[in-house]
Amino acid sequence: MNDYPAQFDQEILDNQYFAEAFPDAESPAELYRQVYKYTDCGAYLSVRINYIEVIEPDGFHDYPSEIERSKWIHCGELHRLGTWEDMDKRGELVTALLVGSIVEGVDQTTDDYEVEAKQMDEEPEQFRARFDAALEQVEQEAESIWNDMHGCESCAAHFNINLTEEYSPIWKDCPDCNGQGEAF
Repeated sequence: MNDYPAQFDQEILDNQYFAEAFPDAESPAELYRQVYKYTDCGAYLSVRINYIEVIEPDGFHDYPSEIERSKWIHCGELHRLGTWEDMDKRGELVTALLVGSIVEGVDQTTDDYEVEAKQMDEEPEQFRARFDAALEQVEQEAESIWNDMHGCESCAAHFNINLTEEYSPIWKDCPDCNGQGEAF
């Protein structure tokens, strides 16, 4: 028996929670692919996992010990995690997802939005709703950054901006770009 609170003995935390929250993604890598592909801003995804590392005897410690570790896995590295089930087998538990975006054509990024998992306190659908809300925040912020920095020459002229010196916001009533700005 362990010294954990009774609720932890009754409920096992696992990644099935995320499989239920994202039924169309069998893995963190697939979820990242969907996030990137189906957002206008090409959002990125990072996953924080917790796992137990066994520290072998080293001359100073006579017995192996276990230490709980946490680390972030980012975008292109997510495929190494395998499926949600593979992670469960290795004892890797997702504890948070993080989304953000790099806005093309400028050296700016949106804020990062971290969505902590609350497996003990909420249903997978509630987590999915919070994740979707964070992703929507990223989309809105990326669009705002884009609109502030991608005006065409006519937009710049409207705002009396020299495009060789600074970016121009998009003028919504621009007759040349129809309020769409320049595409990169």
